[in-house]
Amino acid sequence: MIRSCVATLGLLLALPLLAGPEEPWPDPGPPSSRDLFPLNLVPLTYRPLGADTVGKGRWRVSFQVTRSNTFEFSDLIKDRLGRDTSGRITVGPVGTAQFAASLPDEPLLFFFDAEVQRTDLGFRYGLTANTDVAVNLGWQSIDGGFMDGLIEGFHQFGFEQTGRTAIARDQLTAVIIQKGRVVHFTQTAVRARPVDPAVAVIHRFYADPKLSISFLGALQIPATTFAGEFRSDWDSSAGLSFQWRPTPRQAINGGGAYLRRGMTGGVGPNPFLIKDQIAGHLGWEWRGWPRVRPFLVLVYHDALTSQGPGATLDKPSVIHDLGVHVRLGPRSALTFSYLNNITHNENTADMGLALRITVTP
Repeated sequence: MIRSCVATLGLLLALPLLAGPEEPWPDPGPPSSRDLFPLNLVPLTYRPLGADTVGKGRWRVSFQVTRSNTFEFSDLIKDRLGRDTSGRITVGPVGTAQFAASLPDEPLLFFFDAEVQRTDLGFRYGLTANTDVAVNLGWQSIDGGFMDGLIEGFHQFGFEQTGRTAIARDQLTAVIIQKGRVVHFTQTAVRARPVDPAVAVIHRFYADPKLSISFLGALQIPATTFAGEFRSDWDSSAGLSFQWRPTPRQAINGGGAYLRRGMTGGVGPNPFLIKDQIAGHLGWEWRGWPRVRPFLVLVYHDALTSQGPGATLDKPSVIHDLGVHVRLGPRSALTFSYLNNITHNENTADMGLALRITVTP
């Protein structure tokens, strides 16, 4: 799988050398970057959306598969793993319960070792020349995955990650501890479970040859449950998105939003202290080649929760999305993304890969 992705990326980067006459571009907008950190799987999460509309009566359909690896845990767990020299270990329910009982005053501790794959099917329709409506449907899988060996090899170049070489590879373990009690423990894989649908409205209120600015509004409908008990709370967001084209060969995409988020289930309302967020993105795209448009996007999220010093969930995070759009034809484009955690505050998925195909019928 990894070799195939590397070979595909190499081919995509070589396409400009093989390009023929320039053809019209089906503009896919910025990459639909998403952080798949486990506590972001239930509530509404910020994703970049393009400021330009598709046109009255026109459709844009997208299909995206994102896979990310997460090996993150609270600072108190990190300290103990850092002193472990016995080789690879497997986290079990008995040891987890004993560890939890030793910290009765901690509001929220976690240990996540998993890979998440999310499949999204999106529809965007132009109600008018300046107003689009969008719907996103999704399915999600969680398992031990296959990326651990690759990531361990990368960290050998000097980017050490505490505990990664002490834990058994390609295992699924998700643990959440509150006030000395294990409130969530699972090592059971999830296969293609539906997630909450989301609807959005994009209204472009300013446009000239170099700049487009749009209002964004989104609502996540709590139609599903996670792990049989947790669900979102009619999460919503409002914000702005823009695209600035300083030259014919460059585009700057950006935006920001306020997200009203919540979670219910388990021990009661908002069991994991999920808070409202301010989030945004800023990205650069090169448009000087006829078939390939490389890009770099930074996505910012402020604190995930308001919890105390036992972890770093109360700090902001930044991920990067580095990749390319590839024109497949006059109506379709393929997007490849490599996502990575920049801030390393243990509140973001470590690494992700995404493929998206966008079609404008």
